[in-house]
Amino acid sequence: MEIFKVGDIVARRSYNYDVIFRITNIRNGMADLVGVTVRIVADSPEYDLKHISKEEFDLHIKKEENTRMARMNRCYSRFKNNNYYNNYNNKNYYNIREQNNFDNPNIYKKDNVLKKPGIILHIDGDAEYAKKCRESYKKMGLTAYSYNIPEQEQYKQVYSLLQRIRPNILILTGHDAFARKRNDIYNLDNYKNSRYYIQGVLEARRYEHNLDNLVIFAGACQSYYEAIISAGANFASAPKRVLIDMMDPIIVAETIAYTPVYEKRVPQK
Repeated sequence: MEIFKVGDIVARRSYNYDVIFRITNIRNGMADLVGVTVRIVADSPEYDLKHISKEEFDLHIKKEENTRMARMNRCYSRFKNNNYYNNYNNKNYYNIREQNNFDNPNIYKKDNVLKKPGIILHIDGDAEYAKKCRESYKKMGLTAYSYNIPEQEQYKQVYSLLQRIRPNILILTGHDAFARKRNDIYNLDNYKNSRYYIQGVLEARRYEHNLDNLVIFAGACQSYYEAIISAGANFASAPKRVLIDMMDPIIVAETIAYTPVYEKRVPQK
C-alpha cells in the first residue's frame, strides 16, 4: 500500500486519473485535495489515490502550460497592440487634443481617445494561483491588486478592500467543488465554498450596486452559478459545474479592462 503525506502530488483511480491534485491534509485515512492546475477541491480515501511521478507531473504541467500560454499570449498581444499601450510608450497621450477636431470640440475621433484600462481587485483563496495571477496582470500591463485570502474569509474583507482600492473590476476566486453524489445542484449545502463567494458578492454589491460601475467575476470549479449571479455577479463559474483553469478569470478581466464601453468583445477560448 502506498504511503501518502501532505504535499504529495496524486490522482484518483476511480476518476481515471483525470485531475492532478496536491494533498493538503490527511485524517483518518481520508486525504483533502486541491487541484494543481484547476480550481477544484476534493477529498478521497487514501486507497483510491496514486502517486504521480515527477515525469508524469512535468509532462502534465507542460501540456497545460502550452495550452494556457496559447490563450494568454493572445491577451499579451492585445495589450501590446492596444492604443493605450502605444500612446503611452510613444508619449502621444500628451497630444490627444491636437489629434482631434477642435473646430467642433464636442466631436472626437474615436480611435484617438485615450483608453484607460480598468483597475482590478483580485482576491484568491490559493497562494500559488494568486502569485501567478499577479505575474499575468503585470505582463498584460493592467493595474491589479491581488490578495491571497482563504475563501471563507473573503467576504469579511472585501468591503474594506473595495473602499481602499476603488476598483472597476472585482475577482473573487479560489477553489470549490460540487458533491455530485448528492445530485441536487440547487442545494447550497452541496457546495464546498460557494456560500462564501455568494456572501462576498453581496458585500461587494453593498459597496456598489451598479453592475456597470463594478464588474464582478466570482466562483471556481463547479460553483453554484445561479446563486452567485443572483447575488449580483456579472460573471460566475460555472454554469455546467465544469472545471475551470486558474487563468480563466484573468482572461475575462483582461477582456473587460481593455474593451471600451462602445465596443463588444468576447473572451478568447
